[in-house]
Amino acid sequence: MSRVTIKRSFFVFLTLIAGSGLLTACGGGGEEDQLVRAFFQASRFNDRSTVGNMSMVFFPPDEEGIASGPSIDSMAEEQRVPLRMQDLGTALESSREAEDAFREEKKMYQDENEEAITRVIEAQRAEEDVAGADEEVQEMWNSLVDEERSYAQQVSDATAELNRAVQIANASVFDPSNPIDVTAYDGDIITKDLTVTASVERDGSSSDRTFVITIQKAEIRGGESDELVPSRWIITSLE
Repeated sequence: MSRVTIKRSFFVFLTLIAGSGLLTACGGGGEEDQLVRAFFQASRFNDRSTVGNMSMVFFPPDEEGIASGPSIDSMAEEQRVPLRMQDLGTALESSREAEDAFREEKKMYQDENEEAITRVIEAQRAEEDVAGADEEVQEMWNSLVDEERSYAQQVSDATAELNRAVQIANASVFDPSNPIDVTAYDGDIITKDLTVTASVERDGSSSDRTFVITIQKAEIRGGESDELVPSRWIITSLE
């Protein structure tokens, strides 16, 4: 999504909140209530661009139906955990370095035992037993392959954890007029579960449905001023 599209969608999001009966004085109450109502309002029109500026999940009207009149029944206590983006970045770099070092060792062993490894691979593909002289190589090679998968999984997990932290922080503090590199900041991720009831119309009939909506917000400070960066709640889960 281009920066122009993001900026335009963000203004649409603000318009939804300000002009669609979502302000406290017009039948809502609180930042969380405004967010929930704006989310379902944009979802009913299949407006993924606008939803993308307030949520990491979507409520597709063609699959789930059209939700109206959402109300928050209860809010769980806020949970606060360190954002740890810098720590996660360091962990990812360490995982990559360990993977690279292992691959060098694996490549060295492969070069030294190329012919035997080729025989082992061909036998395994044909589902045949390897020659007795190649059994030790087979055991070592299979161990190296399994270990390589383990290193790759560690890198993948570390990448996903960092990306999710960055994604939540970016979405929470996004300001088209003042973009920042959130990885240079420290702070916390605040999480809160909302129990929400809405009337959902689907296939010509409607019924009440209860949702558990998880919202999260980054509370970060840093940069030259070390001031708290303005942020907002983002929907990260809908069940």
